Amino acid sequence: MLNKVDGLVIGMQNRLYHFWDDEQGDTNFISMLVILGIALALAGVFLGFKDQILEWVDTNIGDFFSKSGGR
Repeated sequence: MLNKVDGLVIGMQNRLYHFWDDEQGDTNFISMLVILGIALALAGVFLGFKDQILEWVDTNIGDFFSKSGGR
């Protein structure tokens, strides 16, 4: 009786493993979509705050090079 139950459990584990194993190609596609979404969000933030970001960078780079020893 226990051998039959063990066989059923092993069979179910095998089916679950192969069910999840078949999805490997889709995970790469989903990862690419997530990275693309993050890149688009960062581009949107940069376009929205472009003037403020560029002014901050210009000020900090100017301060760095105007001091004799840097910061």
